Amino acid sequence: MMEIAIGGTELQAAMVGLVTGLIYTALRAPIPAPNVLGGIFAIIGTFVGLVAVAALRGELSLQF
Repeated sequence: MMEIAIGGTELQAAMVGLVTGLIYTALRAPIPAPNVLGGIFAIIGTFVGLVAVAALRGELSLQF
């Protein structure tokens, strides 16, 4: 069964990403992630596809 949980770890990861983006941009360095919106949507789409298939198979559990 696939479990999706939104909690402290996910919030910490979002904060680290935000701080990393701010620092790299302030230093005018290339960010270590796709720097185009299309690349970011591709990553999100891949995750949504994973979740959709798990949901269709009945293998999905959401926890908040």
